[in-house]
Amino acid sequence: MAKVIVINTEGDLIKGVRTLNRVKTRLPKMTIEASRRWGRILEKNMRRSARNAGIKDFTGTLLNTERGIDWRQGKNSKTGYLFMRLYGIYLDSMRPHPVYVTRRRTRLLAWAKSKPMFRERAARVEEGRQSKFAIYVKPHPFIAAGYRKARTKLRPVLKRLAARAVATA
Repeated sequence: MAKVIVINTEGDLIKGVRTLNRVKTRLPKMTIEASRRWGRILEKNMRRSARNAGIKDFTGTLLNTERGIDWRQGKNSKTGYLFMRLYGIYLDSMRPHPVYVTRRRTRLLAWAKSKPMFRERAARVEEGRQSKFAIYVKPHPFIAAGYRKARTKLRPVLKRLAARAVATA
C-alpha cells in the first residue's frame, strides 16, 4: 500500500519570499555598517603598524586618535576614506637621506641632545662651535603592513553582519 504525502508550498513559499525581501532591504544598511566597522579596524591596525615601525608619539600627531590617522564615512555612505597626515605618507615612502641638525631646528636639536649618540655634536652646534651635522634617516614602511593586517579581517566582518541580516529577517 502506498502512502501519499501532500506538500503545500503556497504558504511556505510566500513566507520564504517575504523573508528574502526583508533580507534584501536590510543588506544595504548592513553593508554600510560593515564598511564602518572594517574602517575602524583599518584605522587601529594602521596606528599599531606605525608604532611597530618605530614612529613615536612625540614626533607629531600621526598617532593622535583624532587627527593623525582617521577613518571617515558618511552616515548613509557606502564609501569610507582613510585620512592620514601627509608626513606619515612621507615617513612610509621616503628615500634614505641625511637630515641636518642646525641651531634653527630647535626641536630636532633638542631631540639630538637627548640621544647619547648625538649629544656631544648637538652641544657643539648649540654653543656655535659647529654649524651643523647630519643624521642619516631611513623610511618607516608601515602603510602596506597595516592594510595587509586589516584586509584579512574584512571577510569575517562581512560574514558576521550578513548572518545578522538573515537572522533578524
